[in-house]
Amino acid sequence: MRRTAALLMLAGSAWAQAPAVFRAGVEGVYVDAFVTHDGRPVAGLRADDFELKDNGVRQKLELAQAETMPLRAMLVFDTSSSLALGGRLQALKAAGDAFIAGLRPADEVGLLTFSQEIAHRIPPTADKAKVRSALAAVQADGGTAVIDALYAGLVLGEGGGRALVVLFSDGEDNMSVLGEQQLKRVAERSNALVHVVAWREAVAAVPTSGYQRLIVPNAAEPDHIRALRTIAEASGGRLWGADSPEKLRHAFAAIAEAMGHRYVLRYEPERVKREGWHALEVKLRAKKGDVQARRGYWVAR
Repeated sequence: MRRTAALLMLAGSAWAQAPAVFRAGVEGVYVDAFVTHDGRPVAGLRADDFELKDNGVRQKLELAQAETMPLRAMLVFDTSSSLALGGRLQALKAAGDAFIAGLRPADEVGLLTFSQEIAHRIPPTADKAKVRSALAAVQADGGTAVIDALYAGLVLGEGGGRALVVLFSDGEDNMSVLGEQQLKRVAERSNALVHVVAWREAVAAVPTSGYQRLIVPNAAEPDHIRALRTIAEASGGRLWGADSPEKLRHAFAAIAEAMGHRYVLRYEPERVKREGWHALEVKLRAKKGDVQARRGYWVAR
């Protein structure tokens, strides 16, 4: 556990020195929004097609050029011993390759893997070949420390550009030091959009399209899946389900593709208190579509 403890200390030090507060400086607040209608991305929307309320107060919006804001992605992959079953590890490597292939040249991607220990294998870099090489060398062994790993991925993935964390796990956490509420607090205050891909046998899902391949909430949903769903959706991301190598690869490819269809909304907060928690409501004014966006952000006092 020494390597995990050292990495958590490093991440905690980075958090203490530069808290991962949602991007809300003097230049304004940036919110990623993804819009779908009947399971397909909606293109061609303008700033005045959106309505955004910050703590209940409607804000004046503009659209930032997403293509000028490189993506900074961190892959956080479960490599516990269960990944050795049924070709899951090879399926995960193929899915990671599919995600990397969907990125633009200027986008950066890093790799963090976890079992009972966490290994920060590659920090975010535009050198995609370097990440592919590190991914190809990964082996499956040990327990599962999902909460600790996602915390480390959120903190170590912070930096310039649009932050994205993609977590994959096929099991329940049995090794983490941190708790779910601690992780939720970090996720709420992070810039990062979080997507979670969960491997579940005979998963209940909506197979309508790549953007809708997600696990359906239900009363029988395990607590650890429900917790990861809550964290992902609070950040503006989602929980995806996979029960085969093909569906796993499809989910990762769809996440990369979806990032290219997101709108980046920008505004300078007006008539709201600056410090503390800001609840966000984002919807379309007259167009048809479902909007997926972060539910709030935090500004340090």
